[in-house]
Amino acid sequence: MLRTAATLWLLAITYVDARTATISNWLTVPAMALLGGWRMLRAGGYALRSVAVRVVSPLSGRLGYAVSDQQALSVLLLMVLAGAISFVLWELHILGGGDAKTLMGIFALFPTVEFALFLTIGVLVLSLPLLVLRLRHRRLLEVLQALGKRLKEGPFFPTQRELQEQGRPYAWTFCLPGVVYLWLLW
Repeated sequence: MLRTAATLWLLAITYVDARTATISNWLTVPAMALLGGWRMLRAGGYALRSVAVRVVSPLSGRLGYAVSDQQALSVLLLMVLAGAISFVLWELHILGGGDAKTLMGIFALFPTVEFALFLTIGVLVLSLPLLVLRLRHRRLLEVLQALGKRLKEGPFFPTQRELQEQGRPYAWTFCLPGVVYLWLLW
């Protein structure tokens, strides 16, 4: 049931992004708030308990963490890192706000290093052919000159205006790996 709901959620994001080129808060915020909030509260509880045990018991430094404590803390760290990376990509105008929030919601659903690696490979496999198709009518020298000009004259990263005018709805490039991971590896 959870797999079906998550699949429908990712498909809805893909559909709305393809039709409107925007991803509404009503699609992203519930996943971020419910899943992300639950995982952060759980990890925070384990962290507080670990600190309390270390303060109360002088031998606790030798006891270490329980496996569930380490998993909860690694989930928290990964979610914070994924959120920070999504935020930076949004600030650099590489992703739109809805895309960044979708990534945060996806990482709240799959907060593992294995998924992060799977998503990275999936996005590369899907995006590189799109980049080749986009640049297929341009010569390599033209592309390199345009890149050099952008580096020299700036700004290197897209502006907000460029993102709005030239941005494409590519949420599917991270929703599709999410669905594949959900059904084959989760």
